[in-house]
Order: sequence, then C-alpha cells, then structure tokens
Amino acid sequence: MVEKENKFSIGEISKLTGVTVRTLQYYDNIHLVPLKKNKENGRRYYTETDLTRLQQVLFYKSLGLKIKDISKLLEETTTARQLITVLEKQREIFYYKLHDIKSNIAMIEASLSGIEESKALPLGNLVQLIISLNKDTIYQYKDVAFDKKSENTFTEHYQNWEEVLDIYWDWKALILEAVAHILHDVHPESERGQGFAKRWIEMVVSISEGSQDLFTAHKNSYKNREKWPEEDRRLMEFTDSFIDKAVDNYLSSDNSEVWRDKND
Repeated sequence: MVEKENKFSIGEISKLTGVTVRTLQYYDNIHLVPLKKNKENGRRYYTETDLTRLQQVLFYKSLGLKIKDISKLLEETTTARQLITVLEKQREIFYYKLHDIKSNIAMIEASLSGIEESKALPLGNLVQLIISLNKDTIYQYKDVAFDKKSENTFTEHYQNWEEVLDIYWDWKALILEAVAHILHDVHPESERGQGFAKRWIEMVVSISEGSQDLFTAHKNSYKNREKWPEEDRRLMEFTDSFIDKAVDNYLSSDNSEVWRDKND
C-alpha cells in the first residue's frame, strides 16, 4: 500500500521556510514549484515531494543563480553526478569572484598606503601600475615548471584553491605596498619600512606553516623567479632591494630571535 504524502498549505510553507506567499505564488505561476489542486474543494497545496523541489530552488537561489537557470537545472540534474557537476561549476565561479575581490582589496591597500604617506592623492606612477595590473596573473603559475621536489611539496600542502588565493594575494598586497613605499621615498630603515618588514616576515612564516620543506620550496621558487609570470617577476625585481634592506634591518634588531624561533 502506497503511503500518502502529507499536504501543506501555501501559508504553512511560507511560515516554515520564510519565503513570502507572494514569492511562492510566483514560483507556482511560472511552474517552478507548482501547487497542486484538490479536485473536491479546489484548495491549493504542496506535498512533501514539492517541498524537496522548493528546497532545491532555495538552495540554488542562495548560490546566486537566476530563476531561469534554476528552472533549467531542475530539469537537467536528475542524478547525483549531474548535481555534482553543477555544484563544481558554481564553486569555480565563486572562486573566481573571490579572486576578484582579493585582488581589488590588494589594490586598495596599495592606494591607501600611498595616500597615508603623501597625505595626498596617489602618485601617477602608482595609479598607472594599479590600473595596468593583470588580475589573472595567478593562473599563469600553472605553466611554471618548478623542480620536482618543490612541485610535490606545493601539491601536498596546497590542495585548497581558496588557500592558494589567500597566500598569493597576501603576498601581492605586500609587494604593491612596497612599490608604494619606493615611489614615495620611504626608507627601509624608517618606522614605515620596519612596519612593512614585520608584516613581510609574518607573511613568510604564515606561508611556510612551520614546515621546513614548504619554506625551502618557496625559497627555491624565489631563487628561480625568472620562471615566474612577467608581471610578478617585474614587481619582485623592482621591490627586491627595498624588501631585503627592510628585512635585514629588522632582523639586526632584537626581533631576530623571533624569526629564528619560527623557522627552526
């Protein structure tokens, strides 16, 4: 004997899900989540199966998908494999949006650094650099050939793309800050230069995650930066002297022990 599904009114579902009656009626009108009709009394209702469909709609909507795309997805994702493909694609879209956000933040930080130092609008050279940056440079690292040991180390430690984005833009934000310092004649030994050195060292320590292998892999990559994408190599070469002087001065102070402790 087939067990009958429970029936729910549109008002009950509105209270249960927080979706307005008006929105549910809209979903019904466009046949996205259609209501059923009782032939005897003409009342409209949902079944438990309808609720499953509504939950899918709300889930896809929370991912930022448009109604027309959701309708198509509901027709096409009838298996778990199809749903996995859709979600993986959506994840990729969100990672790209996250990448875009992080790149914008890095550029804002560089601009703020320039404004704070000059107490005026950023220099033309800094503005020109920022607007000419290629946000997709990070993707060019896929074509960079690291030595086998470093490549295996990176693969072992960086399995999450979001983590890679965090590391890359933390590094690039500091590189752009160094550019701003150089353009505004900030000395590496100055208070600002030493504040930069402290954050640079903290970034290096954070990237190495306490792993000597990972630290060595990044060090080898730095030594072989002629293989890097052109933009990052150019920025690194431009800031290299400032960073080295700032860090050397920082480490010659009482902070050297802290650095050694974190990298032993």
